[in-house]
Amino acid sequence: MSFKPKVLIVDDSEINRLILTDMLEDKYDLIEAGDGKEAIRLMNDHGFELSLVLLDYMMPEMDGFEVLEVMRERGWNTQLPVIMISAETGADYIHKAYDLGVYDFISRPFDASIVTHRVENMILLDARQKHLERLVAAQVQEKTRQSNMLINILSHIVEFRNEESGRHVLNVRAMTKLLLTELRAMDPTFTMDDEQIERIALASALHDVGKMSIDEKILNKPGRLTDEEFEQMKRHTIYGAQMLEKVPSYQHDELVKTAIEIARWHHERYDGKGYPDHLVGEQIPISAQVVALADVYDALTEERVYKKAFSPEQALTMILNGECGCFSQRLLRCLERARRRLKQVDFGPDPSASADPSSLSTSAPVYNEKSISNLVYERTKYAFYTSRSQEMRFEYTFSPPVLTLSMLAAHKFNLDSVIADPLDQPDLMAVLGQDNIERLCDRIRQLSWERPECELELALQENGEPHWFNFILHGIFNEEECHGYFGLIVDVHDEKVKREALERSAHHDGLTGLVNKAYAPVLIQSRLDEKTNDHFALMIIDLDSFKTANDENGHKFGDEVLQTLASRITRCIRSYDVAARIGGDEFVVFLQYHDHITPVIDRIFHSIQGEYKGYPIQTSVGVATTETCARDYDVLFETADRLLYEVKKSGKNAYRIDHLAQGE
Repeated sequence: MSFKPKVLIVDDSEINRLILTDMLEDKYDLIEAGDGKEAIRLMNDHGFELSLVLLDYMMPEMDGFEVLEVMRERGWNTQLPVIMISAETGADYIHKAYDLGVYDFISRPFDASIVTHRVENMILLDARQKHLERLVAAQVQEKTRQSNMLINILSHIVEFRNEESGRHVLNVRAMTKLLLTELRAMDPTFTMDDEQIERIALASALHDVGKMSIDEKILNKPGRLTDEEFEQMKRHTIYGAQMLEKVPSYQHDELVKTAIEIARWHHERYDGKGYPDHLVGEQIPISAQVVALADVYDALTEERVYKKAFSPEQALTMILNGECGCFSQRLLRCLERARRRLKQVDFGPDPSASADPSSLSTSAPVYNEKSISNLVYERTKYAFYTSRSQEMRFEYTFSPPVLTLSMLAAHKFNLDSVIADPLDQPDLMAVLGQDNIERLCDRIRQLSWERPECELELALQENGEPHWFNFILHGIFNEEECHGYFGLIVDVHDEKVKREALERSAHHDGLTGLVNKAYAPVLIQSRLDEKTNDHFALMIIDLDSFKTANDENGHKFGDEVLQTLASRITRCIRSYDVAARIGGDEFVVFLQYHDHITPVIDRIFHSIQGEYKGYPIQTSVGVATTETCARDYDVLFETADRLLYEVKKSGKNAYRIDHLAQGE
């Protein structure tokens, strides 16, 4: 039995429910509610089993808007799409519905085609959206894991050189997060969000990076430091900040800015007696204040080369009595509030573990909230950039076969945002074209796990006209199997037209539009190399007595004569033959023939003769063929040029073909 998405129909009218059931029951598993309260109960019972809610607006006791309010309060509106049913079309009503999280509208009286298509599209779109969210969440999680791992490795290198426990960095990080979270709960004026707290906790791992520049003898001295040695040790704060300030390319990154604050000022005291800058009170950034407290606490409770470890209770008492520095009163209150959880700040031997202090308490973990926050941030940022850059996004899955277009792409091509069975949709086929589909499929077949990306330019139909776009595709692979792909469509029409114009101007003569002298040898030789078994002829055409045209009528007239001859040559040959202007009044024609060349040359020769505004157009022609010459442009040209010279010597206005070909 195949899976059917579950749809909840909420309408106080039994007739309306029957009509919708009759339209949808073949494809969907339907459940019904006769009022808003029953709908809330069913949503609570079925939860994420539901794929869609069809919600009536006008109902007794609890109307559609009240149902939406409850859904928003419970967080269901972000996970469960709602289509509202109503005959109401007022702007205020529609705006309010959208504000409460409605995805779409269906008007009464019902149209079976509209209802089925909108329900199907909405369920497919929501499925694609959730799939994208899972992909982005996985990418964010992996990016976070890698960042954590690299920073932990660097910080452990510092700790290793200092001969301290590798857990110190992890404990400071965990305690930093714990204290900031406690401060936010305790002080309503402290409004730092989860992302900022996570950033400070991560940056705390680099608080002692400056110790890399301190002599190991000082770092690991078992006894008391001399005054001179202590002054040198104090400079690790300055060295650390300087190291981070010189990190290339990331000076404006908030994580680096925070790490610099912490590295420089985590030994400042609230009373101004710290170092290196003797900051007082709230001049010290909160990031450095919290890390300083976490650093002192963990230093007291861990064994060092110069001391034994104190118990957590002893360390707490020493800090609260002011024996180990001076801290703000609100941070000390946070420390007291977190007293019971401080003993549990321990991460064991795994240096790559995530330091999440919420796991140290009985309160609910913040991991999901953090992941969702990151996901929303990444999606918002991505949508902003793509909308501003005019990039159009798409995603295609093989099973089920669904094409999802971004709003910009759907608008650009006048298509639906979600297209099921796209290869069977005539509107999409009209935009793409069969040739483009075959080219796309050919490139997609070449994608692999190792090489998942490709791009190609395609001319699509836009408003009935061909328009150039660049397709950039990335395959979605699970091990070796491709499940679909996503990518971008970039409008490159203007750029391509300009590029082709530049290429044409580089390869063609500006006066006649024929291939120019520089490009002709390259193009002709490529044709010779491409078709090694075919016969070709190369003609050199010289305009007889052209100097008199310029002398008697001026250079403008002479240019018109050249343009006329070029036009006649073009009309006499096929589109895949080559016509070039190689000098002032000299032209080359390169053409393919099958059995006999003489009739072809004779036809062309007589077709280009004539006159222009009373000036006689007469030519002399030399012809070389691949039957008697090597398949080499230079050899053919030299032979044809020699024959042209013989024609000129014998009286002009004639043609001569190499002697073996003439005996054909």
